[in-house]
Amino acid sequence: MAIENLEQLEHRVNQLLERHEKVKKEKELVEKKLQQKESEWHHLKGQMRQYERERTELREKLGKILGHFDHLDLS
Repeated sequence: MAIENLEQLEHRVNQLLERHEKVKKEKELVEKKLQQKESEWHHLKGQMRQYERERTELREKLGKILGHFDHLDLS
């Protein structure tokens, strides 16, 4: 009877070890995906800053162009 208990215990320990390995691999995969998403986020954030700078420059240039029309006597 003690041998059966030891075999059951060994089987249970093996199951736990297999589950641990599976969870460990899943964790590594999730961490890798998280790193990829963070990298993508930083890239997109940089793009957004660039677009905001370009938008500001375009507004300034458009303001100057419209300012030239204000100085023209079109009446």
